[in-house]
Amino acid sequence: MKDVLSTITVRNLLVGVGAYYLSWWVGGPLAIGFGKLTHFVGFRYYGSFAGDVVLPIVLALPYALVAAIVGASVAWIIESDRPVAWTLVPTFLYTLGVFRPSHWARPPTPLERVGDAIRMLLPAIACIVAGIVAAKRRAVPVQTSTRHT
Repeated sequence: MKDVLSTITVRNLLVGVGAYYLSWWVGGPLAIGFGKLTHFVGFRYYGSFAGDVVLPIVLALPYALVAAIVGASVAWIIESDRPVAWTLVPTFLYTLGVFRPSHWARPPTPLERVGDAIRMLLPAIACIVAGIVAAKRRAVPVQTSTRHT
């Protein structure tokens, strides 16, 4: 029985890591399309706050959408009594992106650091919230109608 449990554990881990890896392949083209849409609509970010805080939120929205799909998918696909715990695998991988700053030519300002944190933590938050919602929906038994006519 121990081998079966370890096989299931490895499979669940690979599902979480694979979903995270696949999300970057899907998120890239989605972000390009979202960028073209926001450019077509005419969004402009003037000033320090808008450019350093609001812009990273807008840039992270497509990745947050894909991360929410990843969180829900992992919660539905894995074979465990605690699906939220396995949703933490891709959430942790999204959170590791905080250590990858977007500035390299000059030291970032404090507002740019806030923008970097927002850009990387928004997908992580979306992933775990979607995983929790999917796990709750997974736990709800299906109600069947027993009406007699």
